[in-house]
Amino acid sequence: MNIDFATHFIPEFRRSFRARDDGGPDRRRYHEIAAGLSDVIALNSGDPDLTAAPAAVDAAIDALRRGKTHYVFGGLPELRAAIVRKLRLENGVIVPSEHQVIVTNGSAEAATAVFQTLLEPGDEVLTTIPYYGGHVGAIKAARGIPVTIPTNGDRLWEPDPGDVDARITPKTKAFIFANPGNPTAAVYRRETLEALLDIARRRRILMIADELFERYVYDGHRHVSMASLPESADWVVTINGFSKSYCMTGWRLGWVIAPPWLLPPLDQMRYAMSMAAASANQWGGVAALSDAARPYYDEVHRTYGERRAFFLKALGEMGLAQRPTPGAFVGMLDVRKIGRSSAEMWETILREARIAMSSGGAFGPQAEGWLRYSLIQPFDRLREAASRLAPVVRRLLTDAGYS
Repeated sequence: MNIDFATHFIPEFRRSFRARDDGGPDRRRYHEIAAGLSDVIALNSGDPDLTAAPAAVDAAIDALRRGKTHYVFGGLPELRAAIVRKLRLENGVIVPSEHQVIVTNGSAEAATAVFQTLLEPGDEVLTTIPYYGGHVGAIKAARGIPVTIPTNGDRLWEPDPGDVDARITPKTKAFIFANPGNPTAAVYRRETLEALLDIARRRRILMIADELFERYVYDGHRHVSMASLPESADWVVTINGFSKSYCMTGWRLGWVIAPPWLLPPLDQMRYAMSMAAASANQWGGVAALSDAARPYYDEVHRTYGERRAFFLKALGEMGLAQRPTPGAFVGMLDVRKIGRSSAEMWETILREARIAMSSGGAFGPQAEGWLRYSLIQPFDRLREAASRLAPVVRRLLTDAGYS
């Protein structure tokens, strides 16, 4: 018999509304089905299968051996300087001082600290739908209210600035968006970012740009940081980290760049949450941002690009040609022509092909008719996934009237 210890023995115990979401029926259903299957190919996680650059690993081990294991409040000076350099050279973002960089335990802590600093109960934060669940969770944890901006795959999931403007109320504090997108892999055009920045200045709200997937951009597009735009310094918060672009998810290392007026209370909040990121990991971050590690991460970028090209080609050959967004290594798979719900599709694919994706509905109603996939398997497993998926998709297309 399963007993909820707290509610059984302490009747007055209640979870707050912020702690009631357990992932929803899709997640529970997935675990129920997957438990009875063998050799499931997982394309449903945001954890890259490739690992950190050897230079980063060596630097962290060296730090441990040399006793560099003490608190580094706010961030290791060498790491903050490396982040400032990276932003200037790669993103065109000029950060006047390394003290404007706050190092965090991953980008999730950065977003949580920002919302805990900004929001009073009932304040609103805009976010796109399909949404990244971590953003919505961080807003709710700060007792804020997420307000969604609809996007759609036919426009490559990029929000219409007019829709953003129309949803601002006196309670709106900010608009948070992932660029490149998660789960959508949307890459915002410069003109879209300029229009959003104009809204921020005119309506006096913050723009919070989560750039965690910034290196995974393809098809001749390039990632543009909103903080690189003129007159953005007082209106843009940039969140980033090492998890995705540097294949360091388990290192829990990120950073936030905020307007000078927000920095003192934000740093106090971040200190209250975790005091400091692990010092050895920060030395690994310095190495990951070094010129010596660049060839390794260029190869990572190329590898995920090749996987993306293979997977999209395979989908086209089985009758599911896509209009892909420029980002990766996550993306949205359009299955609307099959005429079944997202939940039906991912369950059918899981049962019959033993491939795990995610139902689009898990990211909001705008993603109904889509599945979310991650290219986190080596080529031999991706080829196996494509060979398993093809007969299932062809049968479903035939059932839907496509020959």
